[in-house]
Amino acid sequence: MGPVTSAEPPYYESRYIRANHPESPRALWLRQTLLRPTAGEATADVWVMLFDPDGDGNRALKQPYPIDMAEFGDDDWTARIAATTLDDRSAEGVVTGGGRTARWNLSIDPGDAEPVRLLTERAYAARFPTAKTTVRHPLATFDGLLEIDGAPIPVDGWTGSINHNWGTRHTPAYAYGQICGFDDAPDSTLEIVTARAAVGPVLLPGVTLFVFRHGGTEFAVRSIRASLSSHGRYRPFSWTFGGRVGEKMIEGEIVAEPSDVIGLTYTDTDGTTKYCYNSALATCRVQVAGKAFERAELTARRRVMFEILTDTPHDTVPLLA
Repeated sequence: MGPVTSAEPPYYESRYIRANHPESPRALWLRQTLLRPTAGEATADVWVMLFDPDGDGNRALKQPYPIDMAEFGDDDWTARIAATTLDDRSAEGVVTGGGRTARWNLSIDPGDAEPVRLLTERAYAARFPTAKTTVRHPLATFDGLLEIDGAPIPVDGWTGSINHNWGTRHTPAYAYGQICGFDDAPDSTLEIVTARAAVGPVLLPGVTLFVFRHGGTEFAVRSIRASLSSHGRYRPFSWTFGGRVGEKMIEGEIVAEPSDVIGLTYTDTDGTTKYCYNSALATCRVQVAGKAFERAELTARRRVMFEILTDTPHDTVPLLA
């Protein structure tokens, strides 16, 4: 059984789309989230982020609503919060508040790539890990218009993904990366996380999981046991990682400039504050080898999602929402 809007606390859920301009370092990220904390009011939040460091600058806004103004459906996978909607084929809405406005009307071609499931089926059904994630459509295309504070941003053939996260608690500390097509391999994708779970106040060692698709082959590490053959180490804002399973091997790095990062404040289900630092304009370089595909070096320049969640704010990146 999947997540439901009426789940009892503690519970959070996020449905979001992200897309990159096909040529320029510009990207959008639209999220609809539910939060049912163990203490405090439940909320439904609409987030709008635009990465445009080489243009008018990065922008972000968050508009909260009462939880009863939200309806998340599983069978038809539709999310509605106030005057905003998101599904597999479209995203539209308008939000106003605090002197800020945003509106958007996007059509989505989800593509025919299979969903990406970063965990084992057993892990999705279990209480641990507390955070679950899937990519419903890892090679989607977006068209339409986004407008923030009166500035129109045409969206014409932008590429990205449709995503779904849920759980009882955010992973205490992690780096998360997503690539929806490399520069010279537009059908290749990578979903990766280096995460540190916790037992009480103690953070456990990091575990690196990934799903890499290239040359018609999928290469994945989805479990703690399998992660003995993978590694990952990150800091703001660089990340080295790798893994080997049988005769397949991947080694790589993801880096982002602070100017390409947006800082956000999250509230976890226990009421504590987390700081999310997200770039949709990071760069990734990987080397792959194995009998399933030829040895190759792949690059995705300023089109990679790279996100870090931490307990402490980072002084080089302002918190925009």
